[in-house]
Amino acid sequence: MNSLRHGLLVLGLLVSAASWAGPAARCPPASPLPACLQQQAGLASCQDQTAANLPACLQQFTPPALCRRERDRAGCEQLAAAQQACQGTSGAARRQCVAGQLPPPACPPGQATGHCQDRQAALQQCGALFGSQRRQCLHLEMRKRQDDGSALR
Repeated sequence: MNSLRHGLLVLGLLVSAASWAGPAARCPPASPLPACLQQQAGLASCQDQTAANLPACLQQFTPPALCRRERDRAGCEQLAAAQQACQGTSGAARRQCVAGQLPPPACPPGQATGHCQDRQAALQQCGALFGSQRRQCLHLEMRKRQDDGSALR
């Protein structure tokens, strides 16, 4: 039963990603709507991905249509600006370009500065990745940065 639910969930995600992406491809160039332009930017970043990877890629690289409604408004605006700066590229090259345009997140007050700086460096290293690949990259980069060599003694 769980495999049936899992299969239906995956099918639903694929259908929703395909239907969500569909209108962006048909945006009239003469009257571009902000939401349509953002969807096109996300699709340009993720055009080389398989159906299984597409939802995670779109989630990370598609700016919301209205940044003023977002909790992280500054991050939303930075992603939109990065996508704008990377027009003319697509796929992996665009993801790399977008990641290079984004500033590292600010360290929250009260967090250890060294740990936060390590996390910023890891985020820069793994910026063009998404989904489980990004999480794995961040984990490995943080382990490298926090390894003091004691395991080798």
